[in-house]
Amino acid sequence: MKKFRKQRRSPYAHIQWDKAAALFPSHPSQQKKKFPISASSVLHLLATAADKGLMFATHAADPAIVEYMLEGTGPLNWRTRHMIHRFQKQKYVHVHEAGDGTVTVKITKNGFAHALSYQLDTMKVQEKKQWDKKWRVVVFDVPEKYKRLRDVFRSRLEQLGLYRLQDSVYVSPYPCFDEVEFLRELYGIAFTTQYLLVEKIEDDRHLRTHFHLAS
Repeated sequence: MKKFRKQRRSPYAHIQWDKAAALFPSHPSQQKKKFPISASSVLHLLATAADKGLMFATHAADPAIVEYMLEGTGPLNWRTRHMIHRFQKQKYVHVHEAGDGTVTVKITKNGFAHALSYQLDTMKVQEKKQWDKKWRVVVFDVPEKYKRLRDVFRSRLEQLGLYRLQDSVYVSPYPCFDEVEFLRELYGIAFTTQYLLVEKIEDDRHLRTHFHLAS
């Protein structure tokens, strides 16, 4: 009798794609740049294009001077071809070849989730030069059956720079509502997570020391 493995709950099971897209800023200008060759940078670029996708010319180009544009056409060299082919096999992208010799590459939800993972790894709460004497407190209660999801959320809060006051209570002296809101919506735990702005935490000397804040 075959035993079926229990599928692990993905931290992106309840992903809000419109909210996730906001994490990828649109391209600031039409100017050309060297095409990024790392997997994370290519997926990030595709995520900025979203449903519009990226359009490439199929002719070869010198890899040393490869350039791209988010709108219009750009050369598709052998390195880019290889990476896109790999992404296609992994179902990270959808590729459409037109009769006029151009190729349009669009990111899939699976690819977006991977791009999001890369992007989340770089998220940080911006420190302020002057503290406003207020504490931002994040309190959550994620059921034990979603332990993996809870652990992922905790690790993201710590990555942002929040201090673990208790198992499900994190603190920061800096504004972080947008980041916390994004994470709780992304992981589908908005209804169990609260963001509090408080004037005082009893005996907060260890917190001020941790964040290098003046008394």
